[in-house]
Amino acid sequence: MKYVIYADEAWTQSNPLYRYHCIFGGLISTENHFKILDKQIKRLKKQHSYSKEIKWSNISLKNINFYNDLLLIVESFINTTVETKYRQMFMDRTYQYTGTPCSEIETQFKIYYQFLKHCFGFEHAPKNTYITLKLDTHSSHYHRDQLTEYLKGLIFSNVKIKVEFIDSKRSCALQICDLLMGAAGYHGNKISWDLVPGKKKRTKNQLMKAAFSKNVYELLRRIDGTHRGSRAFNWFETTGTGGISINRYNHKLRIWKFIPKLHVYDESWEDSAFPKNSVRKK
Repeated sequence: MKYVIYADEAWTQSNPLYRYHCIFGGLISTENHFKILDKQIKRLKKQHSYSKEIKWSNISLKNINFYNDLLLIVESFINTTVETKYRQMFMDRTYQYTGTPCSEIETQFKIYYQFLKHCFGFEHAPKNTYITLKLDTHSSHYHRDQLTEYLKGLIFSNVKIKVEFIDSKRSCALQICDLLMGAAGYHGNKISWDLVPGKKKRTKNQLMKAAFSKNVYELLRRIDGTHRGSRAFNWFETTGTGGISINRYNHKLRIWKFIPKLHVYDESWEDSAFPKNSVRKK
């Protein structure tokens, strides 16, 4: 069986620091199903006269109807076939890494490698599975080559993996990953409560984005509830396997909170350390 994975990352290491960061997202399906998604999105863009790239940062009060309709397409896309799945990984500053320091770009690639190696459960895939990883091309050829070297370590006896770099501006699937990751960071870090200086209330734009990110949460909760049969869904905790390791591959939706082996616990990042209605940043 042949599959395609579109994966991207939201690398948030610059100031201010947010609790939930280094968010990675990936969609896996067949090439034909991705082609159907692409056609549906292009048709929707035409209906709404929306010409911009689909990105979290592009959501506005003027185009929110387009993005709400887009979520319907995304939910249908993930639900329609058994092969289609979504994976998301993130880090939590409550667990501070204490290992050997390395450059920011090297850290990014190492975590990217962990995401692709573990989040999709490749070791449980059927024999003779072929996967094409389609990643957003990097502005630096050196960094792209460096990431390629890291990914050569993705070796499985049952899975053959090929890596391709593509321009996210031309990929609806990568843009959907950006949208879902952006919603995760906004919702989890309560960014809508990062009030504009001089304001005591959230702006219309902040309220709109808060509502949209909540809609994305509800979408993922429905998918998880339908396919995993669970009433509990936490966007910022690792999805359980029920003691069955193959579920790391079989589950329609999985979330992974990546905690480094070498870390110290920092309770100052816990929700209890912040006022109820406040952004989780320092």
